[in-house]
Amino acid sequence: MNGPTHQLIGVAIGIASAARDDEQKYNHLHHPLAAGAIGAFFGKLPDVLEPALRNPHHRQFFHSFAFLGMVGRGVYRVSQWEPRDELEKWLRGLLLIGGLAYMSHLVVDAFTSRSLPLVGRL
Repeated sequence: MNGPTHQLIGVAIGIASAARDDEQKYNHLHHPLAAGAIGAFFGKLPDVLEPALRNPHHRQFFHSFAFLGMVGRGVYRVSQWEPRDELEKWLRGLLLIGGLAYMSHLVVDAFTSRSLPLVGRL
């Protein structure tokens, strides 16, 4: 997959996750434009952390099944979070939307011929 494809998927995931979130936990990040922008950024983030740069073996720890599991666990915990004020709502929205968009990148890469390493290296 290329960067624009990951970003487009991130936008879709960002908007969908914001739309499906609990209304009691909403804030301005749940607006479709904000959620789409967050999704686009986090959907591309794994390739920013581990750029390909003509290296077909660039998928290491931040592109691994282990990291996917860690982000998934974090997203689950964030989804259960009951924010007490606007700052916590903002942080929760950013982590939820961003985490799901990051996960979308890894899930898409997992279904390519190169797939993902189990752990990779830092």
